[in-house]
Amino acid sequence: MKKIAFVFFTVAAVMVLTACDRQSSFDENDVRLSLRSVWYGGYQAPEDQYNNPVAAAIREKTGVTVTIDGIMMDALEYINLMFASGDMPDIINTALWGGADGMTQVLKKAAAQGLLHPIQDMLEKYPNVKRSYDIGVISQSYLEQDLMDPAFDGNLYFIPNQTAGNADNLINWTPGIFVRGDVPQALGIDPASIKTQEDLYNFMVMARDYGFKDVNGNDVIVATTFQTGWDYNQYLTNFTDEKLTDFIRTEDGAITHRFLTQNYIDSNMFIWRLINEDLFDRECFRQTVTQAYTKMGNGTALFFGALYHAGIDATQQTGLYTAHPEMRYVPVGPLNYADGSPLTQIETVGRTGCPVLFFPKTNKHLDASFRYIDFINTIEGMTLAQYGIEGMTWEQNDQGQPRLIKDFLDRQAAGDISWQDEMRDVGAGYIANLMTYGSLFMEWFGEASPGAEEIAIPEHEAYKKMRPIKQIPGYPLRGSADFPEWDRVSSLFDGEMERVYRERAYFARTEAEARSILLDFQNYLRTQHNGVFMDWLEFMTQKANSRPDTAL
Repeated sequence: MKKIAFVFFTVAAVMVLTACDRQSSFDENDVRLSLRSVWYGGYQAPEDQYNNPVAAAIREKTGVTVTIDGIMMDALEYINLMFASGDMPDIINTALWGGADGMTQVLKKAAAQGLLHPIQDMLEKYPNVKRSYDIGVISQSYLEQDLMDPAFDGNLYFIPNQTAGNADNLINWTPGIFVRGDVPQALGIDPASIKTQEDLYNFMVMARDYGFKDVNGNDVIVATTFQTGWDYNQYLTNFTDEKLTDFIRTEDGAITHRFLTQNYIDSNMFIWRLINEDLFDRECFRQTVTQAYTKMGNGTALFFGALYHAGIDATQQTGLYTAHPEMRYVPVGPLNYADGSPLTQIETVGRTGCPVLFFPKTNKHLDASFRYIDFINTIEGMTLAQYGIEGMTWEQNDQGQPRLIKDFLDRQAAGDISWQDEMRDVGAGYIANLMTYGSLFMEWFGEASPGAEEIAIPEHEAYKKMRPIKQIPGYPLRGSADFPEWDRVSSLFDGEMERVYRERAYFARTEAEARSILLDFQNYLRTQHNGVFMDWLEFMTQKANSRPDTAL
C-alpha cells in the first residue's frame, strides 16, 4: 500500500488543492470542522456533537465546533487511500512514531509534496500549542529528525499530541501480560514468580491443559492481544534489553539493527511456538477493538498482552467482575529483561514519537482550527473537555479543582460504566485524548484523569509500582532522511513489509519453514537495491560516533 501512496501523491496534490470546501459554515462565530481519528477500531463520540453542552460552551469561547469520527480499517492503509483520493477531513489525528516507521514515511512525503498546511507561523499566536514543541515535552531528536525533517525546508506540519508537560505528568501506561485471576489460583502458581520466557510458556501450557471455560461455558483462548496484534511484544520481554532504540552496537563497534540479529529470529520463533501449540490467538493480528474487548470482557482470553486498563475497561463494560470476581485479571511477572533486570517503562527525556495532529490543504479555516485547539489546552478548555459542566458532571473540591460528581464515582466503583456514556453525551471525555499537548493535568487537576484520585483501582496502582517509569537521557539514534538514499532504505524498512514476513512465519506449518521465512526477510534487507540497507547501517555507525550523547 505504501507504494500506491507514493505513486498517487502528485495526482493527489492536484486533487487536494482543487477540492471544494466542504465546510458547512463560513461564519467565523460558527465554524464547523471535521476531525478524523485514524486509528483502527473506530472512535466513540456523542450522538450529537454540535448541540451538547460542552460543544456549546467551547463554541461560545472559540466560535468553533469540531466533529470527530474514526475508521474501521488499518490506519496506514487508510492514510494511503486518503492521499490517493484527496478526500480528507479538516484535521487528522494519527501516529508519527518517527524514524523508519511506515506511517511516518507516508506523512512526511505528503508534507514535503505540499499536501499539508505548514503551521510554524501560527505558534506565536497560540502559545498553548507552541509549548508542545518544548524540549522535555518532546525529545531533541524527535524535533530535529522528524518534526523538522530536512525535506520540510524549515516548515512544521505536525503538532505532537498526548505528551506530558514535564516528568511529573508522565503517564504510566502499565503495559504487560495479565492473567485471569482464577487461573493461577487453580494451578497453584504465583503469577509474580513468572520472570522468563520458559516460566511463561510452562504457565500457559498448564492453563491450556486444565480445561478452563469462559463465562458462557465456552472454550477459551489461552493468550491474546488488543487490536491488530497490539501488543504481542509483551510476550517477548525476556528477549529485550532496557534501551531506547532497535540499534545494536556489535563487538567491533559497528551499528546493526535488531532485524538482522539472531535475537530477532529467536523471539519470533517463540511466538510461532505459542501459535502452533494452541497457546496464542491466531486471529489477534487482525482483530478489531470490539473483538478484543469481547474476548477479555467475557473471560475468553486467559492471558492478554496490552495495557492493563484495556482489560479493566473491557471487564467493566461486561460487568465480568461483578458476576465472577474470581476472574479479575492480575499481572503476570512482570517478566525480566534479557539480562535479568526488572522491567521498567522506558522513556526518553521528552517523547520521541507520538500521535500528532495535521491539517490537509483542504482545511480553509486553519486559524479557527488553532483557536479551538489552543483553547482546549487551557485550564478552562481542558476542564470542559475532560470533566464537562460544573454542577452537571463535576463539582469543586477543597482545592478548587474539578471532581466527578458522587453518582459517577459510585457507579464507576461498582463497575457500572453507564456514567461514561452520560459524560460523553454531555460532550466530555472524548476530545482531550486527541488534543492534549504538554499535559499539565497533575498541576491543574491533581489527578491524571477524571476520577483517578477517588476511584483508583488498587491493582492498577500497584502494578505502576511494579513497572515504574525510567527516563533514559541521551540523543536516541534513529533512522533519518539525511542518508542520501533514504527513500530506498525506507521502502525496505517499512513496518508493513516486516509484518508480512513475520506473520507468514507465525503461520508456517513447520519450525524449519518459519525460520526460513524470517531468514528470507533478513536476506531481503541485506540485498535489495544493491545492499543499500547495509550502506545505511555504515552511515548510522558514523552518526552514532559523531555525538558523545548518542543513546542506543
